[in-house]
Amino acid sequence: MFMRFPRVSFGINSVLFQIMAGCCLGLILGLVCEWFSPMLALGILISVFLTYAILNRPEVALLGILIATSSILYEDQLPMISVGISFHIPDILLLGSFGIIVVRLLVQPSFKVIRTPLDWPLLVFFGITIFSTSIALYQSTVEVEVARRAFRVFSYYLTFFVVTNLVRERSQINSLLNGFFILATIVAAAIVLQFILGSSVQLLPGRVETLATQGAMYEDITRVLPPGWSVVLVSFVVILCILILEKSTLFSWLKFLQLGLLGMALIITFLRSYWAALLIIFLFMGYFFKAADRKKYIGFGLLSVSLMVMILLIVFTDPDSRAARLTAASSDRLSTLFDSGTFQGEDSSLNWRMIENEYAFSTIASNPWLGLGMGFTYRPWDPRLDQPDFSGLGYDFRKHIHNGHLWILLQSGLLGYLSLIWLSLTFLIRGFRNWRHVLDYKFKGVVLGFALAYLAIFVAAVANSSFIQWRWTPILGIMMGINEVILAKSDQEAG
Repeated sequence: MFMRFPRVSFGINSVLFQIMAGCCLGLILGLVCEWFSPMLALGILISVFLTYAILNRPEVALLGILIATSSILYEDQLPMISVGISFHIPDILLLGSFGIIVVRLLVQPSFKVIRTPLDWPLLVFFGITIFSTSIALYQSTVEVEVARRAFRVFSYYLTFFVVTNLVRERSQINSLLNGFFILATIVAAAIVLQFILGSSVQLLPGRVETLATQGAMYEDITRVLPPGWSVVLVSFVVILCILILEKSTLFSWLKFLQLGLLGMALIITFLRSYWAALLIIFLFMGYFFKAADRKKYIGFGLLSVSLMVMILLIVFTDPDSRAARLTAASSDRLSTLFDSGTFQGEDSSLNWRMIENEYAFSTIASNPWLGLGMGFTYRPWDPRLDQPDFSGLGYDFRKHIHNGHLWILLQSGLLGYLSLIWLSLTFLIRGFRNWRHVLDYKFKGVVLGFALAYLAIFVAAVANSSFIQWRWTPILGIMMGINEVILAKSDQEAG
């Protein structure tokens, strides 16, 4: 009689399968290291694990895009893959995310495209800009390569559709938000550390410079502006809203410390336009909060002011200390917002913007409806703004304007700008009207916080080209997408 042996399970989760898979992967990795470079083998290994993670948790791709565009990295530091057209890592993550949506539509009968009230405004804004650029390319008024680079940045608005279609579960929203806040905290810590080290030791790439305001130099005061200050600003507003609205006090002290770090980092950026926008936002918060939340907000404000006064008293015991000079520099820079001389030729930064705006108004009047397309050149050479390029970087400031609203008018015309207004108003109205209907207090703070942060961005765009910057376009799409997902889930729970 033959002996019967138990059948060995060979499923994906079986120990035997995992041992054999591990051996095979180890063998393949060894052969790749032998035949090619270890760095290539490492890249393949990371790609395999990243692909597996994204297929299971698509929000990982969105966090990867944020790390690549809105952290301490700059575009020219990212590795590129060339297949006739060069792709950055975030480009692949964005295209891969849309690939997942297409595949799921084809193979999962239950998977449906989610529709939101923001779909059409965003698609119209995107479509008009593409149409305008296509006309400019046909007429050879813009360079193909410059337009392609501008399109790459502009395309990250489409992260909105990745969020609304792939981030559907509460756990996914929490993972994306937690990753967002952790990234902001890391960037803020790096900014503060860079300030402590000073400009002589450059920890971060990019703009690490000695502060100058209206021609006055502040020695030993370092201005730090990595790309990730955008995610720091948004997180500051959102975490403040969550802190006020959440009823649990278990980790409030930790959020308070996190908020202090983010606030310190924003001070070190010395971005006056965003400081002014945040002051406006603080007033709006007082309007939106009611009853107990308003009392908590006022109490929080009084506590913050009291702590600041105590710190200042300690700091100014030594007027020559670096902390005292930072306080004086911040005060001087903020005071320029209320100084009439700032707007009468005494501020070189504002003068630069006013000259740009004069050229822009003239060009917009000549091309009112569809603009000049992405990659435009809107003004002639002007020695007040342009200098010979001895660095070899080749950046043409005739294609750059600091005013984000005028940039959209130049790029997409009045039709494109009106579609941006349509998108912005729809997002803001939905956020401000519906945040109270959200049951979860954290998500309630997120919806209100993202709406307020966008309002700050919109206001500050009169002095910053935020609507088309690499550091902002993915964040804007993700902010809008998260709010729509939360509001949709809130409607489901209420129904």
